[in-house]
Amino acid sequence: MAACGRVDEAVEQARTHSEGDTWYAVSHVARLLAGDGRLEEAVTALSPHPTANSHDLAEYLIDLGRVEQAVAVLHQHRPQPPARSTGPWHETPPF
Repeated sequence: MAACGRVDEAVEQARTHSEGDTWYAVSHVARLLAGDGRLEEAVTALSPHPTANSHDLAEYLIDLGRVEQAVAVLHQHRPQPPARSTGPWHETPPF
């Protein structure tokens, strides 16, 4: 649909889908909007899911000239490594 110039219709159908508000569906919607030159709308779409879509969000913010915001998004959502377990399975092979 989007390839045929029907971006608004494609976005509407994606958003009304039962999983339309999930991070992965929003990511696709944002790509459709960005591909249509609607970067502000793409940023707005991604904002509710910043941890799952931080790289895409930062990319669109940079394209809009909002570099400081992009850096803040990337630093804010840096995943922490899991704590090392103290269980006995780490002491004796086989792991």
